[in-house]
Amino acid sequence: GVPGELHIGGDGLAIGYHNRPELTAEKFIPNPFEDSKVNPPLPKKLGSQKSKLYKTGDLARYLGDGNIEFIGRIDHQVKIRGYRIETGEIEAVLNSYPIVKETVVVAREDNPGDKRLVAYIVPETQTTTTSNRELSETQVDSWQDIFNQQIYDQLSEVTDPLFNTRGWISNYDNQPIPVEQMRIWAGDIVTQVLAQKPESVWEIGCGTGMLLFQIAPQTQNYYGTDISNVSLEYIKKQIEQQPDKYSHVSLAQKRAEDMADVADNSFDVVLLSSIVQYFPSVEYLLQVIEESIRVVKPGGMIFLGDIRSLPLMKAFHSSVQLYQATPSLSRQQLLEKIDRKMEQETELLVSPELFVALKEKHPEITHVQIRLQRGTEHNELNKYRYSVLLHIEAQPGKVITPTVESGADLSAQEIETYLRDIGPESICFSGLVNGRVANDVELVEWLSQPESKHNVQQLRQKLESKQTKSIDPERLYELSASLGYNLELCWSAQGSPELMDGVFVRSELAKEGIVLTPLTQKSVVASNWNNYGNNPLSSQFRKELIPQLREYLQSRLPEYMVPSGLMVLSQLPLTPNGKVDRKALPVPDMASSVLTEYVAPQTQTQKVLAEIWAEVLGIEQVGIHDNFFDLGGHSLMATQVVSRVRLALGIDIPLTTLFESSTIAQLAEVLVEQQLEQVDSNILEQILAEVDK
Repeated sequence: GVPGELHIGGDGLAIGYHNRPELTAEKFIPNPFEDSKVNPPLPKKLGSQKSKLYKTGDLARYLGDGNIEFIGRIDHQVKIRGYRIETGEIEAVLNSYPIVKETVVVAREDNPGDKRLVAYIVPETQTTTTSNRELSETQVDSWQDIFNQQIYDQLSEVTDPLFNTRGWISNYDNQPIPVEQMRIWAGDIVTQVLAQKPESVWEIGCGTGMLLFQIAPQTQNYYGTDISNVSLEYIKKQIEQQPDKYSHVSLAQKRAEDMADVADNSFDVVLLSSIVQYFPSVEYLLQVIEESIRVVKPGGMIFLGDIRSLPLMKAFHSSVQLYQATPSLSRQQLLEKIDRKMEQETELLVSPELFVALKEKHPEITHVQIRLQRGTEHNELNKYRYSVLLHIEAQPGKVITPTVESGADLSAQEIETYLRDIGPESICFSGLVNGRVANDVELVEWLSQPESKHNVQQLRQKLESKQTKSIDPERLYELSASLGYNLELCWSAQGSPELMDGVFVRSELAKEGIVLTPLTQKSVVASNWNNYGNNPLSSQFRKELIPQLREYLQSRLPEYMVPSGLMVLSQLPLTPNGKVDRKALPVPDMASSVLTEYVAPQTQTQKVLAEIWAEVLGIEQVGIHDNFFDLGGHSLMATQVVSRVRLALGIDIPLTTLFESSTIAQLAEVLVEQQLEQVDSNILEQILAEVDK
């Protein structure tokens, strides 16, 4: 039937709104069909002359079977470019698409005079999971391309070939992380692995051999595997120069989950450092861990290093975006940048609780240790990442369970005084404030306050002036060593991401058993493993879904009713009473609308680049001064840009060029210069060829 407003009448109808005569007159109208010969008359209300109908405000229509289909709200009717549009009709079409769970369509005017329709779509969770399996292969292949073609393309250009930090780039300034900081990072992992005194080690994701070249000489059998054949060739070249030192090292190119050809109980340690973030899903991680348990000897260990923390995800992106933002950027604009970066996250972040829950899933795991990363310099490696030790069928001796004291208001000096004066055999200080991330977590809290009018400069000043009774984790490691204690420092069992628990145990006592923190002592049963990680494939899923939805709408609606903006969300924002909070819906293509004034591409090279960027980023338009990474670009997308530039313009550029020239105007200038150099080179060759004749 034809959509229209649903009216209700009959015996159950109320008389009106209590003490609201104007609203009653508006909503309770005389029944125009009272004397109709088609419809039987509705009963009159007591004391009334005519029966009434109630205007529900709902848009509905009759179906062929006589049922009434609810379409949407009539009060969401909008007028755009002279057309009156019922947004509920558009929502009904979107909701009929097989993989759509719920939608809302609104008219937005984010730029004065530019009113347009925007649809927000939440896909079915089951469909997303199915699509993720299909996208996993593509994701793994994409990382392989990045490592082979971009990160490891200049491995020879290093001062120390046995400690090659190629590819370790800071998210803050896109510059290489200082080698000194990388040595501390690697040294921490090497120390923890060698403490196990392993004879045989399998390193999955050995990269350039930073850990391999330090650990292998202390073992009898070292197996290094990686997805990148380029990195393996590099390691092989270094090994060949020192055959006596590394003759027991074997290498193979394979994916992390490829373990079928490895026998049970083959290794003392399976080492996965800084590769979990490249896994496509929590499901993939669980598969790798399950296979690793099989190949580890009883009493052995699985070491997972450099894991990105899910609870600190927003703190990380907030910190990076605050660092990169211009001083005048408003709180709302900064929030939009942060939200977009989180939506575009392509790496896997994992909650520490996942590894605690693994004990229930795999009884072979006798105990778990979760540790903060070491380092005096605060950087993204030790602020937002951690290590996990899964002990397999171990015989640990006694479990040391210290007294737990609140550390909420303690300073490092007060802890040192307590240990010196009291000298306990063991003690746990819970709820210590982690000085590395306290300000970042506070920033997230400030940004969540809608009444805040601070811009970036004011936020920075506020953070710098804030006095927090926090503790640098490295300070605790130093004082524990100086006082004869072993320290287990872990994220707090209390759940707040800025808190940590520190267990101090006399060094002699620590040798007699295992030391567990409140978090690793917990009993956690996972109801949904996906809750322990983000979905690195979601941005790619959204990018593929939007063109499908647009085509579906175009085939069923007139052109003026097809929304110009489509956004896929994990869930719709709700008000406290459970209704869709339309005011909280994000701005579509937010990065391009708030960061720079749009300037259209002028030259042919700029136009080609703009088209490539729009396709890769999945947005409608790109100005020549828009920053690729501010628009939600990341390393995987950057690799796609490099490949498409090669196909469209016949020019090869390294990935670093896009980091250094991250706007279309800048990149176009680089490409034109490169084209001119090629032309000059060709002309020179022609001249020389003529001379030779």
